[in-house]
This record gives sequence, structure tokens and C-alpha cells, in this order.
Amino acid sequence: MCNKTCKHTAPRMNRPISQLPLVLMLSTALVAGPVSPLKFFSGLEPDGASSLKSGLAELLVPSAVAADTKDDGAVKWTCPMHPHYIADSFGTCPICGMDLVKLETGGDKTGAAASGQRTAITVAPETLQTMGVRIAKAEETRFGRIIRSFGLVAENERMQTEMTARTEAWIEELRIRAVGDEVKKGDLLFTMYAPEFIVTQRDYLDRFKTRNPKRIQSIKTRLRAFGMQDSVIRRLEKTREVMEFVPFYALIDGTVAMIELRPGSYVKRGTMLTRIQNYDQVWLMVSVAEKDLSFIKPGTPARVTFPNIPGRESFAKVEYVYPTVDQDTRTGQVRLVLDNKDGQLRPGAYADVAFEVGTEQRLAVPSEAILKSGGGRHVIASLGKGRFEPRAVKTGLSTGRWTEVTGEIAPGEDIVVSGQFLLDSESALRESFRKLERLQLPLALLKLDDRQFAMIDHMVDAALYLHEALVDGYEVEPKFLDPAIEIKTLLWPQFQHSKLAFVMEDAVKALEKAKIAEAESEIQAALADLVLALEPWMRDGAPQHYADKKVEMYADQDSGRKWVQLAGRPVNPYGRGNSKSLPWPKPNPNAQEAVAQSKQDDGAETARRAMPGHNH
Repeated sequence: MCNKTCKHTAPRMNRPISQLPLVLMLSTALVAGPVSPLKFFSGLEPDGASSLKSGLAELLVPSAVAADTKDDGAVKWTCPMHPHYIADSFGTCPICGMDLVKLETGGDKTGAAASGQRTAITVAPETLQTMGVRIAKAEETRFGRIIRSFGLVAENERMQTEMTARTEAWIEELRIRAVGDEVKKGDLLFTMYAPEFIVTQRDYLDRFKTRNPKRIQSIKTRLRAFGMQDSVIRRLEKTREVMEFVPFYALIDGTVAMIELRPGSYVKRGTMLTRIQNYDQVWLMVSVAEKDLSFIKPGTPARVTFPNIPGRESFAKVEYVYPTVDQDTRTGQVRLVLDNKDGQLRPGAYADVAFEVGTEQRLAVPSEAILKSGGGRHVIASLGKGRFEPRAVKTGLSTGRWTEVTGEIAPGEDIVVSGQFLLDSESALRESFRKLERLQLPLALLKLDDRQFAMIDHMVDAALYLHEALVDGYEVEPKFLDPAIEIKTLLWPQFQHSKLAFVMEDAVKALEKAKIAEAESEIQAALADLVLALEPWMRDGAPQHYADKKVEMYADQDSGRKWVQLAGRPVNPYGRGNSKSLPWPKPNPNAQEAVAQSKQDDGAETARRAMPGHNH
């Protein structure tokens, strides 16, 4: 790095302020206050920088704007075997000698390439019928995020009854014998002989004769406490005869799920006699990851499928979310209720469950309409009359059938959901031809507006700044190079398929080297790389612009390394070697004609778009 004491001639402060490099002015303004670099290049003045106006304005305002070529509808020709070769007239391929064929370029000639969109194409109706193109609409549909889990079928505890012995007794007549026996409500299950039943029945009938309501109700309560069913008590009241063997009937339709009875067996008080389970409805106990539990609440819809029952799909809502989490599996339990009239859902069966949470109105297209590629996601929009155009979209939530989209799609637009792969391939092929044509376009014919021109000047100004730092011996501030580095990001979408992309890439690499440079030799190397990267643009793209701005290019005769500086006596930043001036090339008349024609076409296009009724 140079010492603070200048070791070269022509110190910086001895030069007029109008000749100071642009970044030096920008640096002074940044000290006074934070100002966006782009505001300088659009002609705005920062507070406290009025004294720098003249030098800033001279360097920023471009006097000439190069233009892109306009496709005027002329027929292009290409080789069937080498589609990257494109010619303006019929002939033979210089690679293989085959006759060239016409290249169909579609409708939109220039807009797609400039904006980064894919090319719109037109397909004949008979071709569409052969391709099997099917159209659907982008719709506002209500759905939400999907949480997937699994569950196990279990008995519905609300649909089971248990019978327990409430007194010591003996089983006499037994109508159910094994697990799985089907019973109907009111069917006799078994009869029971119990001394306490007999004594209490006689007492009840005696008190019944006295017509003492309180005594009657008291003894009736005792009969219920021993387990006598209400229907049997009513029979006792009707017949007025003591039943030696008390019958017990099924209270619900169902299946015997448990039985511990045998004819004549003795049972103790509290013994479980039988359990009857109804399977018309079952529970589904779902295990949900702890991180997803907060999204699920009672009433949340769920779709249930059973891998072992093909075609069986159920829709249910969450009935209950258990308040605990299993410490081993870190899952919580969620309960669903499923109808099971056909009895196919058996306790212990496995099920896949998908919960839909965060339900709201979303713009969506059929999931099969989404095309995925390395460049992102897009769909094919039908513009009518056989015209189709790829549209870039961002995908959101998906329910399987529908996928949420945002981007270049509006509700109600027609979207291709079948045959879109062929349409997309055709559009991509035509777009590739356009990119090849644009990549072969000379730098002098690239179209830049004033703002884009000023952005490129950031990079040129960075070269002036590095030269200034070397010859005046001050430290390079890395933050002053950041605006120039950001230029590539800003201009990349419009010029990534042109020769200017190579200029920007190489320039950014050189600027990154300059940011981390510590020694003077490293800064010199970065300056040489930066000027080498910018030279094609400065000499071939817009030489007259930099000549008008009094920017000059020199080369060190010993090393051949180049630099740029403002007009004046050359100051070699690479040492004390002799310098060689590199005059700017003379303007190309053909390029100037192309520029003028491009401006004329742009004016006509702007006027056309401004006409009432124009469809943008």
C-alpha cells in the first residue's frame, strides 16, 4: 500500500475539483450523510454536496445511448442439425452443409428477452387437438396447510356397556357363550339366582300392598342397587310374583367383547360379567408431532385413508385433543370419530391422516398444471386463438389437487393442465434461439437507458477511484466499492444473456479483489483486472460516451497493464514506466443508424401502448 506521503507527481489536491473522480465526490457526500448511490446517478443532489455539482453532473449524464436490435418480422433461417446457428438469409449450414430452414419465432419479439419472461407461442388448432391440450381456470379456493400423521382404530368407549355383579349370585340360564356373539337391544343375556334378590322382591311386594309411596320408592332403589333393570322391575310390579331367577337384557345392539360367565358359575360382588361393544362408530387415535399440535384444535378437518382397505377414504373432524405428550415419542394424541356401519374398520387397524389447518381463501391452480425446472416454477397461460405464454409463479400450500400460486397469474385466467410440457418445450426452444441471438449482439447495439448507463459508470468510476488511490497514496475504502459491485445484481435480469454479462462478471471479480487488497501490488493487480474487464464495454460499447466525458485510457509500456483517468497529463499507477495512450475508436456509422432506428421504434411502441384500449 502507498504511504500517506505522495511519492508521485500531480497530487490530487492540485487538480481542479471538476476533474476529481466521481467516487471521491460520492465519498465526501457519504461523510456528510447516508445517500443512496443511485440517487447520484439519477441527477439528485445530496445535502452538503452542492460544491461537487459540476464534476458530478459532467460524469454522470450520458450523451449517447446504445440500442438493441429490433426484430422487424424478418424471416430467420436455422440448421435442423445445429439449431444454434441462425442466419438472416437462406443458404447452407457452414457446419454440416445442410440447407437452412425457416425459423418460427412466435409472436412477442422483444419483450420476453428484455424482461426475462419466456416466449409466447402460437399453435395451430389441429396441432392442439393432437397434443390433447386441456384448459382449466385459476380460481380462488379455500384450503390450508396439510399436516400428515398416522392413527390406530380403537373402540368407541361411548358405545359400550359393561355388566358387573352387585351381589353374590349364581348364573342359571346363559344365552351368550363367547366373544363375538351378536346381540340386539332387549335380547336376554342370562338369568341370575341371588338370595338378596328374592328377599328384596318379597319386601317390595309387601310394601306395594300398603301403598306407602316412600317405602315403595326406598325398596325400589334397593332393587336397582342390586342390579335389577327397570324393565324387570316393571314386570315385577305387573305380575306381583317373585322371580327366583332374575333376567338381564342387552341395553344396546352390539357384539360381546368380553365374557367371564359359564352356566351355573358362582360370581362375587364386583365381578365383571360381560361387556358389549357397538362398532357402528369407532375412534381413531392419531399421533401428532409435538411441533404440529398447536395447529390442531377441535373441529379441524381431516382426511383419513386406510392402506389395507383400497379405495376407503373418510372425512372427519377432530373431536378431542389430549392435553399430554408422550415423553418417548414426543407426540400428542388426537381423537377422531369415524362411521363404521359396514364393520370394515377394526380396532388396531392402521390409518394415514392428513389434517388441513390454516384454511383460508387462496388463488390456486390444478397441481398438474405446475411445471418445475431449475429456474423455478411456471404455468402455461392460454391467451386465446391458439396463443400460449409461460408465466412465472411461486407456489405455496398444496392439497394434492390444488396448489396455491402467486405471481403472473390472476383469478379467472385460463391455464393449461394437460399437454403443457410440449408447449413449454416449444417456448423454451424459441427462447433459447433469442438468447443466442442476443448473446451474439455486439456491445455497441445493446440498448441501455440513462439509469442503466449511470449504473455501468459506477464500475468505470471504481477504476478511477483505484487509480486515484494508487497515485495519491491513500487507503482504499472497501465500502466505496460496494455500489459498483451491486450493479451486477441490478442489471443481471436484463443483460444476463448478452456480452455485457461477461463484462460485469469479470469486473465484480476484480472489485472483490480490490476490497480485500492490503499491499500496493494487490491493488495494482485489481486495477489492471478491472480495466481489462471494462475495456470491451468502454471501447466497443460506448467509446464516444467516455470520450465526451474526458475519460482516457492508457497502458504501461513495460507490463502492458492498463488504467483509466480523467483527461490531463498521464499518471502511471504501476510505477515510473512510460505510458502509452489508447485513443477511443471512431464511431461506427452502422451502429449509429441502428441506435437511431431503435429510438424511432421505441417511440412508436410507446405511443402504441399509450393508445386507449391497448391491452397491456
